[in-house]
Amino acid sequence: MPDADALHLLDDEEHSPFALHDPQQIGQVLRGLAEARAQIATRLVPGGHACPTALLEVRDDRTLVLDGNRDEAMNQRMAAATRVVCSAQLDLVPIRFRLSTPRRTLHEDYVAFTAPWPAALLRLQRRESYRLPLSATATATLLPGADADGRTLRVLDLSAGGLALAVPDDAIHGFQPGTRLPPCRLQLGDAEPVPVAVEVAWTARDGVRGNTAWWRAGCRFAELPAALEQQLMQYIFRIERQRNARLRRGG
Repeated sequence: MPDADALHLLDDEEHSPFALHDPQQIGQVLRGLAEARAQIATRLVPGGHACPTALLEVRDDRTLVLDGNRDEAMNQRMAAATRVVCSAQLDLVPIRFRLSTPRRTLHEDYVAFTAPWPAALLRLQRRESYRLPLSATATATLLPGADADGRTLRVLDLSAGGLALAVPDDAIHGFQPGTRLPPCRLQLGDAEPVPVAVEVAWTARDGVRGNTAWWRAGCRFAELPAALEQQLMQYIFRIERQRNARLRRGG
C-alpha cells in the first residue's frame, strides 16, 4: 500500500463535519497544542518513518516551528519529507493535520523545522462521543471470554472510548450494566485481534432478526493503552476516507 494511502490525513477532509478551514480557528488549535506542550506523532512522506515531535512556536505569519530530533538521521529524513502527517490530542480531542515541505532551521540553538500552517485541520468530537457506524464493508468483532460461550460478537459502532455490540437474547444475561467482561479480543477488519478490557454501560432491545431477539450493548473501554487508542483512530479515519471516496464517485 502506498504511503499516501497508509499514512496521510483524509484527502477529502473538506467533507468532514469536523474539519476547520478558517485560519483563525486553525491558529487557535495550533497554539493550544503548543501551550499544552502536546506530543505530536508524525509520519513522514515519503518513507513512512515515525518521528515524535512538539510544536515550539506558532507564528502570526502563519508559519510554525516543530521540534527537531536528537537523532540526526531522523532530522535528515524530516528535511527530505514532502509532507508530514501529524496526529495529536488536545483535551482528549483527536487532532489531525498535514504539513508540507518542512525546512530545517535553529530554534534557541537547537535543530527545529518550520512549515506553513496546514490548510485544513481535522478536530474530532471528544473520543467518548464520536462513534463510527460499522457495516458489511467495515467490520469489527469482539471475542469475549469463556463466560460468553466463546461466541464472536459483531461490533455495531466504534470509537476510541467504547463500542456497541449486537448481543443475542440468550447471551444478554452476561451483559448487565456495570459488568466487566472477561478478557476480550477486538479484531478490526483483517488485522490481528488485540486484547481489550470492556465494561458494559447500557443495554437496549434491538429488534428481531432471523427469529432471534437481539440487544444492543453499549460498552466502554477500561484502561485503554495509548497505542491501541491510536490504532482505533487510524481505523476510523481509514473507513471514513473510503466512505467519502465512494460518495464522491457516486457509489
